[in-house]
Amino acid sequence: MIPEVLREQTMELLGALGAFTAYAVLAKPPRVPRGSAALVFRVLNDGRIIRARDEAGIGRSHEHAVILEDLRVSRNHARVIRRGAQAWVEDVGSRNGTYVNGRRIDRPTALRQGDRIEVGTSAVEFLGMQPWK
Repeated sequence: MIPEVLREQTMELLGALGAFTAYAVLAKPPRVPRGSAALVFRVLNDGRIIRARDEAGIGRSHEHAVILEDLRVSRNHARVIRRGAQAWVEDVGSRNGTYVNGRRIDRPTALRQGDRIEVGTSAVEFLGMQPWK
């Protein structure tokens, strides 16, 4: 784990790259073969299984991979993105916040298989990544 002081200094230096990129660079996920991966989710409210290629928006907007018909979910609420062998979730300025396993997130957060992403009154389980076919 990166010492807190070093991480803060590095985040300042990489600030021009944006918080998501800087945090992803610091975490150094393991290398994976080239190619796309499917991010796989289960919407816990209705059981739908959703596969998205490399990135998945979460919100009420029908432009997203994970569409939630929930008035407490913003049109553009959160996004999950793959960087190497690691998936990350971040809130994209929602009004009610994004939670992972009951904890509100304020920066990109690494996801593990089985993690629960909570937005509004809805929840999505991250089932992991699979090769994109």
